[in-house]
Amino acid sequence: MIDVPTNNSPTDFAIVACSVAVNRPIDEAWREIGDFADAGRFLNVFSKLVSGIGQLGSVRLVGDAILEVMVGSSSHSYSYAQVRGPMAGFSYHGCLELSPLNSESCRLSYTLVYDQAPMDAARRTSEFERVSLRFKNAAQAMKAAAETSRD
Repeated sequence: MIDVPTNNSPTDFAIVACSVAVNRPIDEAWREIGDFADAGRFLNVFSKLVSGIGQLGSVRLVGDAILEVMVGSSSHSYSYAQVRGPMAGFSYHGCLELSPLNSESCRLSYTLVYDQAPMDAARRTSEFERVSLRFKNAAQAMKAAAETSRD
């Protein structure tokens, strides 16, 4: 637990980490799965950019109610914060990253962080299980898309 005085409220950040090996060179895999606007494709919901061009400061709509802003990026990663949606009030952030394993494969890591301090014990458990399953499935969908697509 990290206690940071913010309005005299403690914080307790939950971390959901999904990781999977992808049998595709990192640049090719990133071309297939690294589009910030494309998140819904792997979550089985609609998504699109509503502001920007997919770089820092861009905003995407995921589903019909979630807005996320890109707050960080590198050649094979992006990070975002949910600013409207069911987890926005919990300081929800995510990061999608590819890292090289060798010249022919890479590791996909999808990490989510949110403040579970305001949640009761039952909601902590249910949210963690829900988010973990959703993004484990998204990571598997990304892996499948990267491995089956051929430029």
